Amino acid sequence: MRKLDFISVAPNLSIFNAGANKTNFGGILFLIYILILLLLAIIYIFDYSSQENYSFEYNLFLNDTKTLQNQEILDATVNQKYDFTFYLSKDRRDETYAKDLSENDNFLIININKLYGMKYEGKNYDPIDGFTTIFPNDECIMKKSQTITQQLVPFMILYRCHGLDGKNCTIDDEDKIKVDTYNFILGYRGFSLDHQNPEKPIQLIPKGYHYRRNIEFLENTNIIYLNWKIIEYQEQKGVFGKLYDNITGNNSTYYGLLIDSIQTYTDDGHMKEFPSNYLKIKDQNGNHFIALLYLEHYVLNDVDKYKRKAKSFLDVLTNICALGSTVLNLIALGYAFLYSKSYDNYKIIEKILTKNMGININKNIKANANLSQEIELKTDLIEDKNDEKEKESEKLNIDNDNNTEDDNKYKTSYENIDLPHISFFDFLFHNFYFKCFELKKQNMINSCNEIVTKYLTVEKLIYNQMKLEYLWKDYKWNNKKFERKEKDDLFLDLSIEIN
Repeated sequence: MRKLDFISVAPNLSIFNAGANKTNFGGILFLIYILILLLLAIIYIFDYSSQENYSFEYNLFLNDTKTLQNQEILDATVNQKYDFTFYLSKDRRDETYAKDLSENDNFLIININKLYGMKYEGKNYDPIDGFTTIFPNDECIMKKSQTITQQLVPFMILYRCHGLDGKNCTIDDEDKIKVDTYNFILGYRGFSLDHQNPEKPIQLIPKGYHYRRNIEFLENTNIIYLNWKIIEYQEQKGVFGKLYDNITGNNSTYYGLLIDSIQTYTDDGHMKEFPSNYLKIKDQNGNHFIALLYLEHYVLNDVDKYKRKAKSFLDVLTNICALGSTVLNLIALGYAFLYSKSYDNYKIIEKILTKNMGININKNIKANANLSQEIELKTDLIEDKNDEKEKESEKLNIDNDNNTEDDNKYKTSYENIDLPHISFFDFLFHNFYFKCFELKKQNMINSCNEIVTKYLTVEKLIYNQMKLEYLWKDYKWNNKKFERKEKDDLFLDLSIEIN
């Protein structure tokens, strides 16, 4: 499972000087990354300039009772007044019998709420028969083919019975349907959705225009339910946009209303006689009425909710940077896995062996195995100048005597101080190399990795540092005479600048 840990990252260490482990391959990969980043920038900028300014989303919330309980939302939708128009005709699909009933006084469209208001006030009430008389100019009669501004109210289409009561009322032959149906056209000034409108995404359609819903019915009474649905449209803004709206008092949520569906039911006979039996209305000539159509409004619990967000060039830059960072991390991960890790370890060992220790790994160094230097540990490392001169003189004499004898040995050892050249493909192949194959260069890379892994660990460094400190204490390497030497070196540059 430890091999699956891609989260833990090893600590970063400096190698020699800055840039010492840079490679041509790394430069090529970075140029490829720059080209990819430019390509991504071109694609995102083109998409930003060619697409619409707003992105939106739609959700349908079923049985959202909280919305209908919000009085503010109801006042902005259901309780608002809208422009309505009413058209009435019959046999509209047949040119021979098609007839417009807008001027036919036998068909009346009654606002039931206003009719109840008349009865409550006792207007035109006849105490003899208990009926209320309605006149052509009463407010409860809605004009056909004219625009009327009102709230969502129930209404009825009545037919006038000449000289007969409501129970025995029949439709005149000239008013009966011949080959088709009665057609009631309800026009209303509703809302239109314009997702790319910079001012408001939901607005009332221009004055004088209406949406139309066709309602067909027969001579038998029909009951119609108009199902209305609330629309909620919310502007999604950033922190600064919300702060500006709070300061200015702007509302970024808009509401509208639309007809979602129509439900039609056939009367069992009670609604037909409703004007005479319950409403008890008659005209000025004493004629009664029957109901051909009863229409009721119903607001659904289902709510259409929209959200939109303006596209910003800052979002484009964010997407480019985010995707560019991901691509760079993937390239860096692949580069480290395929090449950099083994290459860095190889360069570390190369510098230590060839530059610092002067060891030639290409030659057989077994001949030099017997060469050793004796290290004499002194109890007193601070010596007099005379002693130092004597020791230097002795050392020179010994070296001069041994130069001739050991010259050939060291000459062979220091002829070539460079490790053998290892190409990029060798490092790349090393990731797929198995020890069962004996390849010289691959074994050398593997040895370099093992050496660095062994010595370049925190516990190894701390352990060796502790041993070195104890060594200093045991052999008196600390000298009061040179106590400030290190500090002077560290602050040398600073003191020069100050002076």
